Amino acid sequence: MPATVAVKSGIGENDALGDLLPIAAGGLLIIFAAWWIYFVVPIHGHLRTSGQAFQWGYGRYLVFASAAAIGAGLEVAVEQALGKAHISTLAASAAVTLPTALYLLTVWALHARHFKVGITQQLVLPTTALLVIVCTFLGDWAVLAAGIVSAPAVAVGSTLTARMASWESGVGSQAARTV
Repeated sequence: MPATVAVKSGIGENDALGDLLPIAAGGLLIIFAAWWIYFVVPIHGHLRTSGQAFQWGYGRYLVFASAAAIGAGLEVAVEQALGKAHISTLAASAAVTLPTALYLLTVWALHARHFKVGITQQLVLPTTALLVIVCTFLGDWAVLAAGIVSAPAVAVGSTLTARMASWESGVGSQAARTV
């Protein structure tokens, strides 16, 4: 919400659409990807022990804190692009990319690793987190690049999960036919 207000005020005051468009587009991609990654699979069916449930329950504080930090980082990036925040582009980029990477790693550690099968599925979120951190150094395009990196992670993760599900249903139905 603060990021939306900052973009809206920046467009109205300075006619800085060219500076804000990459931040707004990248921010939307990051937020949509984060939402999808968190809600794609209900975790309650995958938590087998009370210890896992405890870790998930309290670990979500870090998930929610990093999600809030993404929003605050987007506001910082907008303010820096408008010249209102007297920080470097690198610092403004890091205000978005580091919380995004933390979010991805935290969701992976608490959620995705419980239902992802195989090394390829397991590496999607950590690899995306690493690539998002690398985006920090892309200057004015860092937020857009982080969004562009985050969006395919959703597509790759969903495709791999769907392939595994169809493969398992095919193997299961073939095994049932042979019995």
